[in-house]
Amino acid sequence: MQRGGGSSVGGVTGSQETGLFTAAGRSRAATGGIGGGHGGGGGGGGGGGRGGGGPMRDNGRKRGGKRSSGLRGSGAHLPAPGGGRSDRDGDMDMGDKKTNFSPYQRPGRNRNDAVVTTDSNSNDALVVFVIGKGVGSDAGLLDFLSRKASPAKITPSNKKPNADRSSISFHVPNFQQASALKALSGIRYKGQKIIIKTTADQRILEESAQKGSSSMEQSTGTIDAIRSFIRSRYNNGFLDLENMAVDPTLRAAAILPPGSAKGKFDVGAVFMKVAAELFPETTTISFASNKLRSLRAIASVTRFFPNIQNLSFKNNLISNFRDLEMMGGAKKLTMLRELILLDNPIRDQDIAKNKDDIEYRSRVTKMFPTIQVLDQIPVGPKITFGLGDVASSATPATQRLPAPVRGNFFDSPGTESLVLEFLTSFFQLFDSDRSALEHMYDNSATFSYSTVRAPATVQKGKGRPNDDSWVDYPQGRNLSRIKDLKQRTNTIHVGNDAIVKQGLLPLPKTTHNLSDASKVRVDAWQTGTLLPAICIYIMVHGEFTQSNGKQKSFDRSFIIAPAPPTSQAAARGWKCLIITDQLTIRTYGGSDAWQPEPDPSTPAATPTPNMPTPNMQPPATPNVGAGPDPSQTPMPGINAEQHAKAQELQQLTGLNYPYSVQCLTAVAWDVTAGVALVNQERANIPQDAWQKPRF
Repeated sequence: MQRGGGSSVGGVTGSQETGLFTAAGRSRAATGGIGGGHGGGGGGGGGGGRGGGGPMRDNGRKRGGKRSSGLRGSGAHLPAPGGGRSDRDGDMDMGDKKTNFSPYQRPGRNRNDAVVTTDSNSNDALVVFVIGKGVGSDAGLLDFLSRKASPAKITPSNKKPNADRSSISFHVPNFQQASALKALSGIRYKGQKIIIKTTADQRILEESAQKGSSSMEQSTGTIDAIRSFIRSRYNNGFLDLENMAVDPTLRAAAILPPGSAKGKFDVGAVFMKVAAELFPETTTISFASNKLRSLRAIASVTRFFPNIQNLSFKNNLISNFRDLEMMGGAKKLTMLRELILLDNPIRDQDIAKNKDDIEYRSRVTKMFPTIQVLDQIPVGPKITFGLGDVASSATPATQRLPAPVRGNFFDSPGTESLVLEFLTSFFQLFDSDRSALEHMYDNSATFSYSTVRAPATVQKGKGRPNDDSWVDYPQGRNLSRIKDLKQRTNTIHVGNDAIVKQGLLPLPKTTHNLSDASKVRVDAWQTGTLLPAICIYIMVHGEFTQSNGKQKSFDRSFIIAPAPPTSQAAARGWKCLIITDQLTIRTYGGSDAWQPEPDPSTPAATPTPNMPTPNMQPPATPNVGAGPDPSQTPMPGINAEQHAKAQELQQLTGLNYPYSVQCLTAVAWDVTAGVALVNQERANIPQDAWQKPRF
């Protein structure tokens, strides 16, 4: 790392596209920094001057009538960043913000959730949370804490362990007891590390910082050494606090940096306070390579640099998500854009456990919701439904919401007849001979299923069959429960052979009763731009009975495309091929939810035709293919025979004329090879290569 103008940033890397942890990125960040020029640093008895709107602030009129500017001598007060207020005595305003404590936020309802705490500046009863394995059922814990907190006398009351005994909460009558207990956080009890949080954590942190800075300021040499160190580590908006233990300035002054095993807890607050005094416009701080086990020692960053944009904790010893809590939260570091946790056990262990970084990134972004870049990789966009005024303006004020339930939906009579024929044949074979379905699936089709189980209280409700056995569905692909990447991959079946043998045949035998239209609902429409042309999306809701007599409800979605005339499906009389098939199996819930409701604003509609039974013949279906345009003239250089083959390929595949010519040219004008090539490259063919979809 080159000090004072160098471009190398030791331990922090990244591109200009993925983060601000680059020389160019820091340069860009500095142009939008907070404040103006740098203030002159005061030292010893000398006065700290102002420099072009810099950070040095007037501490207010002292009682003796003398105004002081900047830092003077050992008795100087370090002002808070961002225009921190001072009272008439010159003391720093520590804030008086309080939020109400909610009993519904007590820890332990979810082992993975961060404990929610609030701040308190009052001496009313405060809540203390102790978190650790089995602490909720250990009768000797409070006696242990009372002994360790001596000389403070601890008088706990209203003890409440959480459901899984992983934490316990209790009340203490005053701030002094809460502070004494907070100081024990991280102590080991019966070999296990315990974490202690209180509803006065913010006040404890502030008072600790104030006391620590006051004690250290008694030594002019110490505070001057810290100022000198901070100045040597600052460059154009970037504060490089990496590997502080080997810094010659700190070693010469015998100052142990934040996070040192034998260092003082409050030294981190002093460092941050001095840094905020000298360089409040800082946008990027790196704490890389400091052997930090938690962020507790430097948690005062949230107070002195609340608008920091980029933080790096690369190459430290942070091993638990709870160690991040001191800085995490929706109300802290609201401007934070980039966070680096590379080369920490917290990341490496989680990836080794889950085989990927999905869970790790999810938990970190939940704790730091504003970050856009994590470990030099952009965070995925958050899913939002920002319809805003568009949705409200598109909805008539008189429309009843929620909209009434409707019956079956088909976008055209042709779609209806084709879909009803397809579903009737499909479910008939699904119930009787699943092996025969192999040729209904495309060679690259996909199939998966998931299960949705209702709570036991719902399953045993009136009118609901007992449905508590799911052992027949071991391959369910429920991504909210499956975290292992290999299992996620193995439960989606690709190709017609794998779909039938690995996906369909292992499922229990079933009977779908399609003769009662009130128990089946179907929505289907042609896709215009979602997929290559000539596809229909189908959603079916219904119920079936297993061979053991148990009933299940299901939702099933298909995407189907026309079967090429030369395909095995067409040879067996199928008009369609299945491209995707997704099945959701649910605890039986009946069909009341989708029974049509009357809409008072419109006249009664004509009833939708019933689903045909397996013995019914559906209406005649128009030709599925999108045929060539008879008026199409041959392209220049194309003879009559080639023109005819191009039109034949159009008929078989749905390609438009120019792309049909291009395809046949690539296969020496072999129509059969052209059809195979189209099927092979279907996913890569652009949208404009297809004819307008017509079923």
